[in-house]
Amino acid sequence: MKKVIAIALAGAVGITGLVLTNFIRDDRPVLKIANCAEYIAGGDEDSYLLREFEAWYEEQTGKQIRVEYCIYDENETLYNMLKMGDHFDLVCPSDYMFMKLFAEGRIQKLPEWFFDTSNTDNYYIKNLSPFIKQTYENNEIADTPWKEFAAGYMWGTTGFVYNPEEVDEEDVQSWNAFTNAKYAKKITAKNNIRDSYFTGLAMHYDAELRDLKAQYEAGSLSYLEYQNILKQMMNDTSPETMNAVKTKLMSMTRNLYGFETDEGKNDTIAGKILVNYQWSGDAVYIMDTAEYGEEEESENFESLILNYAIPETVSNLWFDSWVITKNCNDVDAAAMFINFISKPENAVENMNYIGYTSCIGSETVFTNFVLDYYSAEDDDDEAVEYDLNYFFNPSYDKNNPSTHDDTYVFKTPADQIKRQLFAQYPDENTLARCVAMEYFDTDANSRANSMWSDITFF
Repeated sequence: MKKVIAIALAGAVGITGLVLTNFIRDDRPVLKIANCAEYIAGGDEDSYLLREFEAWYEEQTGKQIRVEYCIYDENETLYNMLKMGDHFDLVCPSDYMFMKLFAEGRIQKLPEWFFDTSNTDNYYIKNLSPFIKQTYENNEIADTPWKEFAAGYMWGTTGFVYNPEEVDEEDVQSWNAFTNAKYAKKITAKNNIRDSYFTGLAMHYDAELRDLKAQYEAGSLSYLEYQNILKQMMNDTSPETMNAVKTKLMSMTRNLYGFETDEGKNDTIAGKILVNYQWSGDAVYIMDTAEYGEEEESENFESLILNYAIPETVSNLWFDSWVITKNCNDVDAAAMFINFISKPENAVENMNYIGYTSCIGSETVFTNFVLDYYSAEDDDDEAVEYDLNYFFNPSYDKNNPSTHDDTYVFKTPADQIKRQLFAQYPDENTLARCVAMEYFDTDANSRANSMWSDITFF
C-alpha cells in the first residue's frame, strides 16, 4: 500500500453513544438527519460536509436550509425513536432495519426525479457501483425492490480477523472455527443475535452449503439461482432450524473468549485473541492499527500483521442505506442530500474517515482511493493482479462475457488479497456466496430473543 488508511473508531452497528443534536437555532427550514455515530467525514454534527451541503443546496435551489444531525447507537435505537414519534426526514439504517421500516410503512419510496441519469446533479444514480445496483434490484421486501426506497451508503461483509502467525488459514475458511479447540478462549463472536444467528445457521447448514457451492462452480446453478437458495437457507427462522442453531451456538459459547461488540478490536490488536469475528470496516481498522499503530504510539510500538478471511461456504453481505421517512417535511431536500453525499469526492472523504466502503463506484473512487491506497509499487516483483470490474465498470454484466475486460484490473501487493483490500473489496467469486439477512418477523423475533437469552446466560 502506498499510504496508511486513517480510520476513526467507528462501525455500521454496535457503537456506544447517546443521541446528540445540533442545537444551533435560526429561521432556516430544517432537514433533520439521523445516522450512526462517527459515520460521516468530520465527525457527526460538526461535520464539514453538512455545512458544505447547506451551501450546495442554496446554490442549486436559491433557498437556504439547515441540517440538524442526530446520532444513535444502533439500529434498534433508531427504530424505537421512530416508533415513539421522534421526527427525522432522512435516516441511514442497515439492510434488515430498512426492510422492516418499509414493511411497516415508516419510510417512503425515493422520488422519481432521483433516478433520472440525464440530470448531472443526480450523483447517486450516475455513480452507483454496478454490483450495488444489481444487488438493490435483485433484493426486495413486500414485493418492492430495495432500489425504489433505499439508496446505498456503505456496504461490506463479515469474516474473521486473525493472526496468520498463530492461526492456520484453512481453519478460518470454515465457520466451525468457532468450535475449534485449537482456538479455545482465543476467538470471539458478536454480542448481538443477528450476527450470531447467521454464524449458527452457517454451521448448521455447512454440508448443504458446500454441496450448493460445488453445484454453482460446476455450472449447474446460475448466479441468481445460487443467490436465491442461499438467501432462503440463511434466512431460515423456522422453529426446527432455530432449535438446531441454538445447539450450535451453545457449543460455540464454550469455546469463546467472549461475545463482544467493540472491545474485540483492541483485544485483537493487543494479541489477547487470535481470531475475531468482525464487520469488514472494523477489520480494516484493526489491521491498520495493528500494523501501523495509533498516532500517539511510542517508539516501542511493535507492528503486528493481521489478515481477513471470509469463510468459503457463505457470509453475510450487509448494507447501510439512506431512506426517507414517511413524514419527511421536504422529500426533495432529503433526496438532494443523498446526491450530495454520493458525490465521488465526498464518497472518498467518507471512506478515508470512516474506513468502510462506499456504494459509489466511480472512476474518481477507483483512482483516488483504490489505486492510491492499494496499487503496488513499480518495483514490486511479487505484485498480483486484482480485478474490480464487477464494482467499477458501468458496462459490466456478470452474465455477458463481452462486457468483461481489464479496465479495472490493477496490480496490488500480494498480501493485500488477504488483508485490507480484500476486506474492502472482496473478489467477485467470494461475493457470489455472500447474502443479506432479512429482518425477523414478530414470531421469529420473539423466539430468537428467547434463544439469545438462554445462550448469553449459559
